[in-house]
Amino acid sequence: MKVGGQHYRTIWPERSLPIGSQTVAIIDQTQLPHRFVTQRVDSVASMVNAIKTMQVRGAPLIGAAAAYGMALGVNADDSETAIKQAAHDLLASRPTAVNLAWAVERMLLVLLALPERERGAAAWHEAAAICDEDVAINQAIGQHGLTMLRTLAKELQRPLNILTHCNAGWLATVDWGTALSPIYAAHDAG
Repeated sequence: MKVGGQHYRTIWPERSLPIGSQTVAIIDQTQLPHRFVTQRVDSVASMVNAIKTMQVRGAPLIGAAAAYGMALGVNADDSETAIKQAAHDLLASRPTAVNLAWAVERMLLVLLALPERERGAAAWHEAAAICDEDVAINQAIGQHGLTMLRTLAKELQRPLNILTHCNAGWLATVDWGTALSPIYAAHDAG
């Protein structure tokens, strides 16, 4: 999504730093709608805080944040004990969050199957893959929904009024949104 003409995802790794010292940036949703603020997240504890205080919110985004939280944990300590502790801490940040639990379990499966020396790069790669998959899924929702909206508008021969509820927009995901993705796609299509 664009803010002030610049494309932003809701969460992203700060790529200029080497593996082992990388951080993550988020859009601090507690500052919206009055201020657009990005914040650096540099540890499992700070990601747990971002999830608990709703600086990141929305099921898909919380899952992505948990994945990057696991990568931040590997930055600090790539041992099995530390990785399991990071997983425990992240799971406790929002115990009922299904996407969070899914992302943590996926990260555990990948990381614990590897030797310690390979875990750092793998953690950042897998967290990025989770984010990229979310974007692709939501873009597909947008294109499928756009087709449906065009068909419906043609059949009704009038403009459509669309109502959504819940947190279904760009800020709930890594990019594009879920239920609002077709609306964004329609806007982009003119």
